Amino acid sequence: MPHLFDPSKIVDGKSHTKRHLEKVRTWVAKRMPQTGKAPKISCKEVLCGDPTCAPVDTVIDLLFEDQSRMVALPYEAQDVTEEILDHLFPPHEVLTAWMAGEDAPWPPPPNDELRFEVGSRVECCVGADHWEPGTVVALWYTEEGFPPGFYAPYQVELDMGNLIFAPDDSDRCIREALSLETLNVSDGA
Repeated sequence: MPHLFDPSKIVDGKSHTKRHLEKVRTWVAKRMPQTGKAPKISCKEVLCGDPTCAPVDTVIDLLFEDQSRMVALPYEAQDVTEEILDHLFPPHEVLTAWMAGEDAPWPPPPNDELRFEVGSRVECCVGADHWEPGTVVALWYTEEGFPPGFYAPYQVELDMGNLIFAPDDSDRCIREALSLETLNVSDGA
């Protein structure tokens, strides 16, 4: 008869997550400039009940001498790769400014050209390997509660009716929607 509850699985799950968080912390430490006093680095997973964000974020806290900074990655720790970190983590010049106690914006201010326009049909990653179709309804979206200076490249209304935001303008987060003809062919219709 199978066991319905195995407490050791819960401990193993926590241990598994801890290993992945430590891996991310190590990668972050390698990316810190070698000038000045290195910040204390902590990593944690944060469950988000807000339907406009990823279900689980990996949050990196950087505690400098006179300030703290937070970088949130819209991925579970087990899904974070060095490539993702290279793409979403502040570059060397921003980290150097933060270490010197200077204010440097991250993510970059919204003057970058975006791939999609309002009205574009897209698919958004809403979980590990789970994509939902929708329509871009706003560019450089911000709202109360976002960190100062944070703008999401896109706000998207999913076909299921939810409003979400895409925190990054990359194919890992938001991509062009497949055409209806392609969907019908792939579904065998």
